[in-house]
Parts: sequence; C-alpha cells; structure tokens
Amino acid sequence: MSSENTPFDLFKSSADQGNLKVIAVGSPKVVENYILTQYRLGYAEVNEWSRPLPTTNPGEVMSLLLKRVSL
Repeated sequence: MSSENTPFDLFKSSADQGNLKVIAVGSPKVVENYILTQYRLGYAEVNEWSRPLPTTNPGEVMSLLLKRVSL
C-alpha cells in the first residue's frame, strides 16, 4: 500500500463491482495471524493489507484490504 494513501482511501472507490473489501478486526495477534494465513493460502500478500489501526475497543485493531476479484 502506498504511503500517500490512508487505509480508508481503499474504501472511497466502491463503484467497481470487481472490488472486494475485507476488514479483519480483533486483537493484534489474531489480525496478524489472519493476514499470514491469507498469505499462506495464496489469497493476499502481507503488504497489501493496511497497517493495523486501533479501533474504539481497547486492545483491538483492524486491518483493511481491497482485493480485485473477477466475476
């Protein structure tokens, strides 16, 4: 993900039906494990996810992914 964009910029262009938006929310370890699992499965590169962002819940983060899929 480019350093000029914020993670929420991923969600601004949603008109294209070929975009899938994935949000992983949980403890930092759970989110990291999920992202690594998706990488091992060949679904998404680790660097395609946003950096973990804090949520309003203590000890919880979220990471965002915009994935182009074919219909």
